[in-house]
Amino acid sequence: MSYSLNSTISEFTVDQAPFENENLTPFEALRRVRMTELERLQKMNSEKGNEENDNKINTTKADILADRMKLLLSTAKFADAHFLVGQNDKKQLVLAHRAILSASSDVFEAMFQKEATENANGKIASSEKDGPVLIPDVDAEAFKVMLRFIYSDDLSELNGQNAAEVLYAALKFNVIGLVKACADFPIPKLTNVFAALSFARFNDLLKDFVQRCLAYIDKNADDLLKSEEFLQIDQNLLCEIFGPENRRTMLDPALYKIRFPLISKEEFTKKIVPSDVLSKDEVIAVYQFHSLPNCRGICDGLLPMQFSTNGRISDRKKGTLLMDIEKVSEFAREDFESRRYSEKVYINGLSWKILAQIKTKNGSSDNKKWLGFSLVCDAPEEDLFWNSCYRSATFRIVSQKSGAMNSIGTLTDRVFYKMQTKEGFPNFISFAELLDPSNGFYNKEEDKVKLAIDVITVDEPKVDKFILDKSKSKGALFMDIEKVSEFSREVIGSERKSETVHIKGFPWKIWAKIEKKNENTDNEKFFGFYLLCNVKDWFWRCFVRSATFRIVSQKNGAENSTGTLCDHVFNKSTGWGFENFISFAELMDPANGFYDKNEDKVTLTIDVITVDEPKMDKLILDQPKSNATISMEIEKVSEFAREIIGSKRKSKTVHIKGFPWKILAQIEKNNESTDNGKFFGFYLSCDAPKGARNWSCKCSAILRIVSKKNGVSDFRRELDDNVFDSKVNNCCWGYPNFISFAELIDTSNGFYDKSEDNVTLAIDFTVKEAKTEDFGHFCVFSPFSAIFGNLHKKMEK
Repeated sequence: MSYSLNSTISEFTVDQAPFENENLTPFEALRRVRMTELERLQKMNSEKGNEENDNKINTTKADILADRMKLLLSTAKFADAHFLVGQNDKKQLVLAHRAILSASSDVFEAMFQKEATENANGKIASSEKDGPVLIPDVDAEAFKVMLRFIYSDDLSELNGQNAAEVLYAALKFNVIGLVKACADFPIPKLTNVFAALSFARFNDLLKDFVQRCLAYIDKNADDLLKSEEFLQIDQNLLCEIFGPENRRTMLDPALYKIRFPLISKEEFTKKIVPSDVLSKDEVIAVYQFHSLPNCRGICDGLLPMQFSTNGRISDRKKGTLLMDIEKVSEFAREDFESRRYSEKVYINGLSWKILAQIKTKNGSSDNKKWLGFSLVCDAPEEDLFWNSCYRSATFRIVSQKSGAMNSIGTLTDRVFYKMQTKEGFPNFISFAELLDPSNGFYNKEEDKVKLAIDVITVDEPKVDKFILDKSKSKGALFMDIEKVSEFSREVIGSERKSETVHIKGFPWKIWAKIEKKNENTDNEKFFGFYLLCNVKDWFWRCFVRSATFRIVSQKNGAENSTGTLCDHVFNKSTGWGFENFISFAELMDPANGFYDKNEDKVTLTIDVITVDEPKMDKLILDQPKSNATISMEIEKVSEFAREIIGSKRKSKTVHIKGFPWKILAQIEKNNESTDNGKFFGFYLSCDAPKGARNWSCKCSAILRIVSKKNGVSDFRRELDDNVFDSKVNNCCWGYPNFISFAELIDTSNGFYDKSEDNVTLAIDFTVKEAKTEDFGHFCVFSPFSAIFGNLHKKMEK
């Protein structure tokens, strides 16, 4: 029996991966994500388009031009423009046609013309050519409404809920016809007239629309100024709304929620004072606030300030947010996604809040409710380019029982910006555990729970400019995890990161994380150990020849715990490593020697060797050579045998029929065995040819461990006409339990040379029926969670 070995991709940012629990090589992971997502999207668009136009469009033939254009858009046939639109979990991949967009918008035309020029001049790397155009500031559904108008003048999807966002998209891409259509939309039907006014107020074509919005706000001020949308507008728009002669009676319901003292003195003087919205004493109190900063609230004779002055505190880098969730028993019975917010706290010039949410656990089929616990950062709407980094955020459910401990989780080194305003734990604790009085978090008499977050912010870290041809290609990372006993008690997902080390011009870190073994039903925690390269640019990649992970022994005579990965590709926000490097029980067992109980710490290291991007031969399918033998010597086998499950070694590449072939040896565990014995996984690996899709070839092979003892035959197993291809991703075939390590290094069997400490592997193979197609334009899409997942699962074929 033979098996397929690949690397698991667990989920997409856009959608759940259709091949969860499969294992992929790094190269195939990127390509598989790219191809599967586009095929899924084309199918989805086709089905959606047919459903929406069920009685209007014949999917095989359309009678009129408008229907033909709708069909072209809905099916995405021959699409050559790829856009990644939206942010966070609302991000969508949208396909379109460059010629049509260029004919409708000078913005699109300039965008594509610039790309074509740079491509002709060789300024765009090959890895970037297939990448999507990122449009994070436009709502995905609004972008689709704009496309329907561009293709067929269709306004059927324009409504009061999306008109403001569609207007923003039309203005951004200068689609004049759609701008005018949005301007003609009835103002009373707009869900958010303030948003529409904000987008329109600087465009000369929309002066009449702006005046109609202001008139509508004037007329309906009593209701509109009580709305949540009004409380979210920026200061400049507030000043503009106050331009017309709104009277105090209109503003009174919302007046004291406005932080007038935080409006600049110039804007306050020019816009607010002439509006007569404030009394004389209130105006003087605001001017006193600006003029006497050292006497705010402590000097006699000053007029009292009736408006909130809680504002930005630019020099405060640390802070604690507190929140009492009242009537928790009622909150626990609410629907999923119900939420509670804390009051704002200003740290490092920005306002921060706690968000408590009712969540379900990803991948769970039951209706069990979990407490989502997040830190949210607000910023003014007009400030599009703000960002804030925090060094650490410690999340706590505060114990209300004597002797009970807080429930704690920690996140480190996260960046907040306009498109990423929330970080936290979606499943911090189940409501069943939260409300269990024995845990001490829930005060049943008062029916409440106390939450807290301790935040330490930093200025945005400066990233060195990449100088790839001058940087060192090797390096070592070190990290001491202090207070390990406290870290081990934190919730799943808590993390620690090392300081940055630059190798090959890229910033690298050690990332330690509390994990849970997927197949475990108990609550045993595991130590996740990763190498992280985090670069802000979307299109980059770095090839790591090898990375050796070590938990350093702190006991004389004890060995380090070691794991090795080789030939991995790092790209946008990716990390590679071991999800279950060691259990915390083993890590902290003094007998193993990794944990210093007196200092309460563990020491980690990673040795990294990077290489330039490997060059792949051009695919020549009619090469006469169809069979070959690959050989590989594994040096220091005794050390390799002591490494953790998932450690691997690879041979050099041999090209047959234009395809690159390698031997892959990996430390495995026999799932059917109850002991902890390690097995030797032995595979023939075929990396997908660069620049090809829908490739496949049939291959037969004999996998051999070469005998080193006279009279002893090679230990061999066969693969019989196995298909290596891209569609089902069978790019690696072999045996996860080829032989146990105990048998392999038993000198009486004749495979292991103890004096040289090596083992020789060989594969004799024949390639048949090789075929492929050229690449079209495809999107490189590699979110962090999709790249490393569980690296070491196997799928039996």
